[in-house]
Amino acid sequence: MKKIILCSLLLSVLLLSSGSRLGFGTLLDSMTTAVVSITYEHHEIHDGDTFAVHVDNTCTNTGEMTVFAFNTPNTTKWSHLVASATATAAASFRIVEAPSIDVGAPGTEETGYKTPYNRNRNSLNISTLSNIHSTPVVNRISYFEEAAAATANITTTTAVWTETIGSAGNPATKSGGGSRGQSEFILKQNTQYAVIVTSLDDNDNVHHITLEWYEHTNR
Repeated sequence: MKKIILCSLLLSVLLLSSGSRLGFGTLLDSMTTAVVSITYEHHEIHDGDTFAVHVDNTCTNTGEMTVFAFNTPNTTKWSHLVASATATAAASFRIVEAPSIDVGAPGTEETGYKTPYNRNRNSLNISTLSNIHSTPVVNRISYFEEAAAATANITTTTAVWTETIGSAGNPATKSGGGSRGQSEFILKQNTQYAVIVTSLDDNDNVHHITLEWYEHTNR
């Protein structure tokens, strides 16, 4: 009996000291024996399913906009989005579902597009989101600077998030709170979205928008 107990203790020490998994896949640190865990969102980075884009643009007049816009695919691989923005003067920050954006005619296309960066730089996975264009392409996010935004006649009806930022509000904002669980939106499939910063006065205003999202198949 003593031999069995001694062997069990020895096995436990070996498991703890080697950083092995202890029951149900729990990983222990080899030096401190502390339980090693990461959040689900962090896990998605390791899996190569997390992406990010950023744009900055200087506006000089009231009502001028900087916009990110994209389409979600008609699949159950849903995007879990966190959008953040800053402005150096008073501005509004909105996340809009199903906006109306004129594209296709000469002069009404996007200013350009950003190719999402996979946050796991060793992964070859690409995003399923596509740009707002007469011929949408996956793994592209449209951006509109003020001139292109004006000719695209962007109209909004469903703003799922609205906040004042810059000198009239928070100098920086994340869409809904301080933690990911509070600020994350799970986007509707087969839907167009726009993330918009609009100047509220005539001061020179540098807009910054960052989108970060992971893509996960709903079950």
